[in-house]
Amino acid sequence: MTWLPPFLIPMSQVPPVTAGPAHVPDALFAAVAGPTVLGWIVTYLLAIRQASQDRRVGIAAYLVAVNFAWEFSLTFLLEQTPTQRQINVLWLVFDVVLLYQALKYGPRDYPGLPARVVRWALAGVLVWASLIVVVGANEFNDRDGMYTGMIIQVPLSASFILLLKRRGSSAGQSMYIAVAKTVGSLFAGLTAVVVHPSHHLLQVLVATYVPLDLAYVVLLSRTMRREGRPLWALRAPRAVTVAPAGPSATGSGTGPAPRAGVGLRSDDTAP
Repeated sequence: MTWLPPFLIPMSQVPPVTAGPAHVPDALFAAVAGPTVLGWIVTYLLAIRQASQDRRVGIAAYLVAVNFAWEFSLTFLLEQTPTQRQINVLWLVFDVVLLYQALKYGPRDYPGLPARVVRWALAGVLVWASLIVVVGANEFNDRDGMYTGMIIQVPLSASFILLLKRRGSSAGQSMYIAVAKTVGSLFAGLTAVVVHPSHHLLQVLVATYVPLDLAYVVLLSRTMRREGRPLWALRAPRAVTVAPAGPSATGSGTGPAPRAGVGLRSDDTAP
């Protein structure tokens, strides 16, 4: 194979994954990890509240299952650092409610499938994701869940955009959720960079999902403006039944003009 041109990047002599965490002063760690914990707690609380109001999950159901698997597995199944275990179990409390809502409201995003099929699929994703998290974290010797957590962040961030596109409305969502999630994710990335500065895979993952979070904020704001919903409103607009064209049932020839800007899909108004 001497006819091939020389490679450009040599393989690391010491795999970066084997490098331990950097020495980070307690104040710096608190400055980046604190907003991560608080940002995600606020996101969970707001998503739970919004789902209770709109009866639509605020986080894509399948990613709720993956997120639950990550926090459960790294709390109770696989060895982790004491600090990370305490953070995980705190998040897990809220994830239990989110998982319940995903099982209850999640099937509404898949009107073409029986609800029991969607719920069994969610259970399957949860089991499979738990296995991947345990095996993956063990493979990377990931004692603080950085690798598995950052890998999950990418599809999680993308799922918000896909959920918005699928529904065609802001139901189940709010700018508060979008901003809180962006803050939590951004500081989670900063924590990864500060604690593991030589782990370049983490840096690439962070640079991937942060733009997705920012794009979601922009797309959600455009959707809310199109619906006529104030950006900082906590409730999604109610669906409006548009009167058919032509004479009305009373023979008046015209019906009341529908309220503009709502644009919810038919499955958004299902009971």
